[in-house]
Amino acid sequence: MIRIRAAVRDLEEYRPGAFVAGAIKLSSNENPLGTSEKVKTAILESMERGRLDLSKYPWSGDELELRREIAAYLDVDEDRIVTGAGIDGVLDTLVKIFIDAGDEGLIPIPTFSLYESLVKIAGGTPRYVRRDRDFSVAVDAIASAYNDRTKMIFLASPNNPSGNSLTEAEVRKIATIAAKSVVVIDEAYAEFASRSMVNLVDDEDNIVVLRTFSKAFALAGLRVGYAVVPVWLADVYRRVAMPFSVNNIAIVAAIAALRDKEHLRKTIELVREGRAYLIEHLRPLFRVLPSDANFVLVDVSPARSRTVYEALLRRGIVVRDCSSFRGAGDSLIRITVGTKDQNEKVVEALEAIKATIAHF
Repeated sequence: MIRIRAAVRDLEEYRPGAFVAGAIKLSSNENPLGTSEKVKTAILESMERGRLDLSKYPWSGDELELRREIAAYLDVDEDRIVTGAGIDGVLDTLVKIFIDAGDEGLIPIPTFSLYESLVKIAGGTPRYVRRDRDFSVAVDAIASAYNDRTKMIFLASPNNPSGNSLTEAEVRKIATIAAKSVVVIDEAYAEFASRSMVNLVDDEDNIVVLRTFSKAFALAGLRVGYAVVPVWLADVYRRVAMPFSVNNIAIVAAIAALRDKEHLRKTIELVREGRAYLIEHLRPLFRVLPSDANFVLVDVSPARSRTVYEALLRRGIVVRDCSSFRGAGDSLIRITVGTKDQNEKVVEALEAIKATIAHF
């Protein structure tokens, strides 16, 4: 048998939220409004005019236009913007730059599992810091775990699956503690939150902020991600990144999505209203965590998350059983904020489940 690298031999496959035909899918934090009609029109018109030619590789001028649109959206210098195939692709490139065999990546858990996988694939070692009961990150715990081998610290804000955000003061303290390492702030859900750390990239040479078009901009199927990075890192990133990682259609769609401010506004409004509804109506039943994201985390104990997940599935609703998240335990489910009708059906279903399952 041909030898497989030890670093990947026991690697667990990433498992996305389940899809069940005909069911209400609230397991992957996708946009409840769907893709903007202006995005669809932009793609079709670009093809009809001959500008979007699928037989050609992406043109650097189009990628530059996307970077300019992102820079204007965030009010940052376009030279600080780098792109990739979703946040996953951006993370993959960053880990290739910084993690070598024997290096460590510091990860507060529970959180997005890809951080751990990428560090392992690179030959590094994930080092875990357990979050507090409210899923906050203790800066002192980061300081205690940090050492000379730590090359990257991964901080999701809002965090997945808990939905809570870091403060600017916390991020600045961590960046100071980890002055010789890169602090990655994953802001996949920032559009639904009340604050962002993008401005810190100007102040701190070791902070990188990640963003995506998958959530608020409803382009999850096209895989468009980007990062705001220090100037010194941008050129290195572009040399290491796989060429043409953002495809022609994705570039056209992302530019159109940024320009459709009304669809973004409606998405954010719908999510914030739906999030408040779920929290208000589920709190009499369970412990529900505050959230800055487009989902809520629910502790269904003393029942097990799998039991409630399966009970919801029988009622035609798919949520995320969070037992697969390292450090999450076996009583948490994550519910994506859906449409008004979908949110009401989730509440009705969970009320019925609470009343009928003996565990409660």
